[in-house]
Amino acid sequence: MVLRVSKDLQLWIDAGKRFHLSHAQVQMARELGMNPKKLGKLANHKQEPWKLPLPQFIEHLYQKRFGKSRPDVVVALEERARRLAAKKRARSEAKRRAEIERPGIAWYLPEQWDKLREISADRDSLGDTYEHWLAKAEKEQAQTTAAGRNVERVIVNVEELEAWCRSRGWVLNQKSRSRFVAYLLKQREGESENDGRIGGDAPSQAEGTVPF
Repeated sequence: MVLRVSKDLQLWIDAGKRFHLSHAQVQMARELGMNPKKLGKLANHKQEPWKLPLPQFIEHLYQKRFGKSRPDVVVALEERARRLAAKKRARSEAKRRAEIERPGIAWYLPEQWDKLREISADRDSLGDTYEHWLAKAEKEQAQTTAAGRNVERVIVNVEELEAWCRSRGWVLNQKSRSRFVAYLLKQREGESENDGRIGGDAPSQAEGTVPF
């Protein structure tokens, strides 16, 4: 697996190599708030012999600022990047599991039912009447709950659903309705949208949503 390093860490990795800094010295420079882009202005002891070489200059400032010669724990930037990547993967996995454990089911209002059938490409799969759809939805919810998954009803505004699909060039059908429910759930959690657009194809069913 290729390790992805943030721009900030990469600047420090490059600076450490350029100025022959140890892991401890790089960490000290970061804790001192130094700018990796401006270290070259400090590494000029050959032109100005009265100045300390950059590695020793960093150690001198660190001792003066913190009263100790080095950090208590030194972590190489590459290792720090690996830890950050692992934390990010763990957060993503936790969110994915949370969505699976708390699926959502689209819940429509009776006054918007005719509009939903009118604009849906798969209107026949919805049922002829609101009552027919409601019975089917309640049954699906009960079965999901019985299976140990706490499904959440997500009230869908049909006009917002239509606009959301139109802005992405998607056909309004079961797949896009499921994706819209997943989008609403993520919005509740304060996450940014990732609509998964690939070319002009309609989205696949979103994981963690009950198909309606």
